[in-house]
Amino acid sequence: MTLFEQLIDKYQAATDDDEKAEIISADFDFLSDNNKWDFLLPLIENREVYDLIKVNVYKILEIADLTSLDITDIKNRILQALKVETDDMVKEYGFNALTWNFSNFPDVIDYCMDTVENEEEDENIRHCAFGVLTKSKDFQKINSLRDKLLQIKDFAKYATTFFKDRDNGIR
Repeated sequence: MTLFEQLIDKYQAATDDDEKAEIISADFDFLSDNNKWDFLLPLIENREVYDLIKVNVYKILEIADLTSLDITDIKNRILQALKVETDDMVKEYGFNALTWNFSNFPDVIDYCMDTVENEEEDENIRHCAFGVLTKSKDFQKINSLRDKLLQIKDFAKYATTFFKDRDNGIR
């Protein structure tokens, strides 16, 4: 039995959700077996999964080396999960997971921009979405959003600072 299989057995044998969340955080984070994504991604997609489990999967996704995987499929699955997620904390971590590996995708940029513009959305979630935009290396796309970002009441100050710093080579 592989380590991956042993970890799945350990997860499934856990007696409560907090224990399962700890297993995800402690054991799956450093697992180098790429098969782990076949196990972890469905957890963020399942509405019935405990919020802390999802948060821990998103934490792993945020810093994961996904170069040998179908990053577009993973990105699509994260976006789909975020669009139906109802828990604010999980959404914050979901947006954070988009920051490093996915912030250059046009649909991620568009979704983040829509979230920043949505005044009905939780302020912290909007800031997490804005953070993704500030890390994007698709400078042309981000520049095309400059005027829109500068006009968003709650974000004009942050957008002004971001573009000023970027124009001066700081970001």
